[in-house]
Amino acid sequence: MKENRKTNVKVGLTTILAFIILIWILGWAKRITIAGDYYVVKMKFNSVSGLEIGDHITINGVKMGKVKNIILDGNSVIVEGLIPRFVTLKKDAKAKVEMMDLMGGKKIEIKPGESDEPFNINNILTGNLSTDIPGALSMVGNVEQDLKLIITDTRILIEKLNNQLSDQELISSLKSSIKNLETTSKYLNDFFKQNQNDLNSIVKNIFELTDRAENYISKNADTLTVFLNESKNLIQNLNDISTQIKFLIEQTTNQENNIGRLLYDKESIEKLKVSIERIDVITKILTEQLGDKGIKVDAKIRLFK
Repeated sequence: MKENRKTNVKVGLTTILAFIILIWILGWAKRITIAGDYYVVKMKFNSVSGLEIGDHITINGVKMGKVKNIILDGNSVIVEGLIPRFVTLKKDAKAKVEMMDLMGGKKIEIKPGESDEPFNINNILTGNLSTDIPGALSMVGNVEQDLKLIITDTRILIEKLNNQLSDQELISSLKSSIKNLETTSKYLNDFFKQNQNDLNSIVKNIFELTDRAENYISKNADTLTVFLNESKNLIQNLNDISTQIKFLIEQTTNQENNIGRLLYDKESIEKLKVSIERIDVITKILTEQLGDKGIKVDAKIRLFK
């Protein structure tokens, strides 16, 4: 009896120990803890792309926590994650849903940040979704239509180029243009060779003329300054004269002077016309008399009253 009791006790203890070891292994593998050395961080994503409860949370690439809960919040997703208490998140911390391996597993990668101000765990950490293979394939599907249009346009362009290149008249024109260009280049080359000395002489003369002009300006700087000042004064005087003439014209137009009154006074103009007509008659009479027998003067002169 005693031997059987000892055997049962040994079997029981072994079973309990094995159960404890199993629980410890599962807790280590799944990041399950009984002690309170973890805290909850809420993260908000537009999409989590297949993230599941129990998936890993890595801090700078090191496995540190796990996803505790996933809640759909309108067009967003709230993810609750367990993070070890010794991990301090900063205010500029960032979270990102990434592909864990090529088999499609997901994880959350958290960058703790570098700010001096710590992150308030009562707030929600904003995160985003990293582009993975399915996302890349989706992007390729979105640009498929654009790729078709580009290929179609490229094919049309190649066909037009082929048609242009097969046009003998166009090819002949191109050959003729190239030949003319070669002829022109050769002519210019021959011209420069034949007139190299003259061109060098022209350039030399230009340099000499520039030097002489510079020397002349430096030697006659004072005279040129006086000339420029006199020219400035002359221009100012011309402006004054122009202003005065403009003022005179305005006065004349507005009949504010004798010339304006004479030009724009109808009575004076009529008198002037009558006077001119009389002078014209007298001129005709004098002309006739000069051509006949001289000028006849019929005047009464009174010397005494």
